[in-house]
Amino acid sequence: MRIAYITIHIAPEIMHGGVGKKIKTQTDIWSEYGHEVVIFNLTPQEIKPGNARQFIFNTNSGLLKREFGRTSALKRMITSIRQWNPDMIYLRYGLYAYPLHHIFRIAPVFLEINSNDKDEYKSRGKFLYWMNRMTRNLIFGPSAGIVSPTSELTHILSLGNKKPSTVISNGIDFNTVSILPPTKNTSPVITMVASPGMNWHGVDKLIDLAKMHPDLHINIVGYSANDMKMPIPANVTLHGFLNRTQIHEVYKFTDVACGTLALHRKGMEEACALKVREALEFGIPMLIGYSDPDLAQVTLDTILKIKNYENNILENHETIYRFAWDMIGRRVDVDQIYPYLDQRKKEENRLSFFKQVLDTPGSL
Repeated sequence: MRIAYITIHIAPEIMHGGVGKKIKTQTDIWSEYGHEVVIFNLTPQEIKPGNARQFIFNTNSGLLKREFGRTSALKRMITSIRQWNPDMIYLRYGLYAYPLHHIFRIAPVFLEINSNDKDEYKSRGKFLYWMNRMTRNLIFGPSAGIVSPTSELTHILSLGNKKPSTVISNGIDFNTVSILPPTKNTSPVITMVASPGMNWHGVDKLIDLAKMHPDLHINIVGYSANDMKMPIPANVTLHGFLNRTQIHEVYKFTDVACGTLALHRKGMEEACALKVREALEFGIPMLIGYSDPDLAQVTLDTILKIKNYENNILENHETIYRFAWDMIGRRVDVDQIYPYLDQRKKEENRLSFFKQVLDTPGSL
């Protein structure tokens, strides 16, 4: 089967991180199963190394010129997809641009949803919020099937009531796992990879933890001083944006990696964050403050789970503090998480979903 994998306006720094790695892993596995896959990127600037057909538009020329440029690049991309003549299209959901809806004339389109788009675009301002609300059904409506990472997100968006859908969480390609040597730190180091403007990551809670325990050292990747609206304690290092290689260097000296701590601020309980899986690939012990469906059945002393509410750090800070000290010189036994996080099994399930929908009479 010929599969066109489409991404719409994903920032290059995101593509160079966990999202880009996930896409490469997915498409590599699909190819191993005998499918012919080509990635088509609509992007504001060239993504290197280039492993896809890229269609670039200028984002520094004002709103009107930017949208005209994006439309022109998208038209070129759609023409290229049509000429390649895929059997199906896999689209990571992104904000609509004209004439994206034309892809549905080429082949059946399966949609991957990774967040509650209504809430996400609300946080980006009224224009993008209403733009998304007015155009989202141009993408959701004619899609052949929808893939979501959690059951909760499927329920929130009412996806299962409208068309074929499946839940496939993010995983780990255990063929590429590289466990880092245990640290020899004299005091604990905790690292969070986050993004500015996303208050559900709970960076402010980590700052509070640092204030309560000055002998902890906290790394916050993704934030610089200009992104913070509060005083930063001396035991917190703001690294700004780092690429995967640079994050790897930070993890070498990390005792505990920290997942999202304030998912409740989005009104959600479940997530299967890529950044958690990336840290687990290195064997880093984890602090997780929400329900991860893949890890719900995993009981390891190297994974600390706390509940998802506003005071979860304040009321558990002593437990977290002791956990951090206990994790110095420790790494996660990845054999224990393999059955729950195996990316290859997840991709088998995804491909089976495609086949089931495409082979069902009347489903398209």
